[in-house]
Amino acid sequence: MFKDYHASKDDLEAIEQALSFVIRPKMRFVFSDISKIKNTKIISYDCKHIYVWGVNPIKLEHKIPHNLTIPDEWQSGWWSNIVSKEIEKLLPNETKKKNRFDIPIISGGLLTPFISLQKTKDILENPYITRESYLATIVHEFGHIYWDSFKLWWFSNKEKNINLLKAVKKLYQKKEVVPKIDLLFPQHREVSELYAFCAEYYASTLFWPDHQKSLDRFAEKRLNKLINDENKKDLGKEDSVLEPTRHPHDFAMVFGKLILNKYPHSWPTLLTRVSGLSIQL
Repeated sequence: MFKDYHASKDDLEAIEQALSFVIRPKMRFVFSDISKIKNTKIISYDCKHIYVWGVNPIKLEHKIPHNLTIPDEWQSGWWSNIVSKEIEKLLPNETKKKNRFDIPIISGGLLTPFISLQKTKDILENPYITRESYLATIVHEFGHIYWDSFKLWWFSNKEKNINLLKAVKKLYQKKEVVPKIDLLFPQHREVSELYAFCAEYYASTLFWPDHQKSLDRFAEKRLNKLINDENKKDLGKEDSVLEPTRHPHDFAMVFGKLILNKYPHSWPTLLTRVSGLSIQL
């Protein structure tokens, strides 16, 4: 449908407009440590070029020719990573990274194809069919980048991991002196989706009230279905509709709204807090 699409001026300006909302002072509540997102590269594409923006400052840094076929799937959404290895191979060396945290990347479709393709989806009260929703989607992906930077979902600190392993080794050796250690259990990886939802919804309350209303209408219809589906489930044999690993967006929609209402002034800190149990063995 859009394999021969050429980016318009409005398409390119929409991405820069979205980035301007990400770094607005009012969004420092969500992105309080701006250093965690300032090196992010934003990637989009049309039938002839790959476009790469920076955030600090907001600027189109590269326009890279390509001979790829861009499927509609790549234009219909946004991701907190590179949508395709084929695109990654064409990026300049300065954009490539040794790991996912050196230079965070989000990538996705252009405004015009994004909205058009979303309108073709069989989603009841689909909230992602407007310009506002497109801008909010990019903010959403920055929510992923920000939460991911805290590395809360796996044992990411090598020094602490080794100290923990050595401490446990002493226990097995029945040695009496064991140093104090902090037991930190990884969070669900899907909390990233929760943070991204909250970032998008919060931004919508500030900048895009029509999108917020669309999210509310979608959520009401979606919850009717989830309630009906949950009623039919045998939870001794199958997962709940709230299971985050199977239904991350539903999980985020449900618990995100609860958290935003219950902790309106502290949810970013709550969701990124490194908490654990300190014990003296």
